[in-house]
Amino acid sequence: MNRILKLGLLSVIVGALYSCSSDSLYDPDKAGDVKLAQYEAAFVGKYGAIASNQNWGFGGTTTRSSNPNSNQWKDFVEVPSSDDLTSEKINKIVELFKDPSKATVIESVNWSDFFVQHVYYGNKDNMNQLAVHKEKNGTPDEVYNFNKSAGSIMFMYDSGTSSFSYKGEGGTRYDEHIIIFYEGDYYVGLDFECYMNQNTPPDGDYSDWIVRIVPAKYIKAQRIMAEDLTISGGDFDFNDVVFDAVTVNGATVVTLQAAGGTMPLYIEDNEVHELFGVSQSTMVNTYDKQAKAPVIFRLKNRYNDIKDIPVRVNDVILPAEVGKAPGKLCCPTTCEWTDERQNIEIKYPNFQAAVENGNINWWE
Repeated sequence: MNRILKLGLLSVIVGALYSCSSDSLYDPDKAGDVKLAQYEAAFVGKYGAIASNQNWGFGGTTTRSSNPNSNQWKDFVEVPSSDDLTSEKINKIVELFKDPSKATVIESVNWSDFFVQHVYYGNKDNMNQLAVHKEKNGTPDEVYNFNKSAGSIMFMYDSGTSSFSYKGEGGTRYDEHIIIFYEGDYYVGLDFECYMNQNTPPDGDYSDWIVRIVPAKYIKAQRIMAEDLTISGGDFDFNDVVFDAVTVNGATVVTLQAAGGTMPLYIEDNEVHELFGVSQSTMVNTYDKQAKAPVIFRLKNRYNDIKDIPVRVNDVILPAEVGKAPGKLCCPTTCEWTDERQNIEIKYPNFQAAVENGNINWWE
């Protein structure tokens, strides 16, 4: 009976809001209220009355961290191991960079926070001081304390991966490189060139210096899975945008994982399809979860609680109010997002029980 009464009340609210918005020219504020009310009604219609204390995983999610020095990295980020870089694997990687036609070459990755690991150096003269760039051909961010030897690793933060370069003879920087995706990891190969005392143009062999780049995974980060408020067909897959977030020394770092929606959807002022470099109608990483590399970037504003990060679709901020229909959910970063058109309760069977009981974590 309570469910019927609540649905009836929601229907009255939706009708009243729609009536008010119809009395004037298009009002985006009223249209947003109507959309949220319609979404609330559809959610309750599918899952039933919502427990008054259900916070959808956002309870106390203050995700502060700090930038550590090298002997503290493991306290804040998952430090990649180099144990898998066996001689056999390195030889295979070198072969791929010598003949990229046999490799999966990707155009670029877009990361602000990441590790650089040494893989292989071909003993070319005058390849020194590896650097990364926020913008292609922009100011170099040198990878300091990084050696061309096994086990060398450096953590880069608030940096960029638009380009990679080394300093050659006479201090000139060269950035002839490609990125290869191999066995779940990203490798950068640099092609030696020099035009001073020796005239050596690039020869298409990118194995002269190879490093592995690994996206930063902050230990204290939390994952947000969101809906774009589309209610047709009862689609509640919560994969229209998926991202991880953490606050690091006053800056909020976001790792965009997936975009399963086809509407303009923003994290702060960043449109998620544009960040992935695809059209708005393209779904990313919901059919194949590794189809495109994640995107790591920093928000303009600081958010001590990731619940406050504005996620917006058609000028409507997605809600996450206690006891109300969620436009976004929060969970540990170990939680996988749903496949396309897979409702959240299919992936996470406890979701239905969590709707009715706020003491249940929906992802467990």
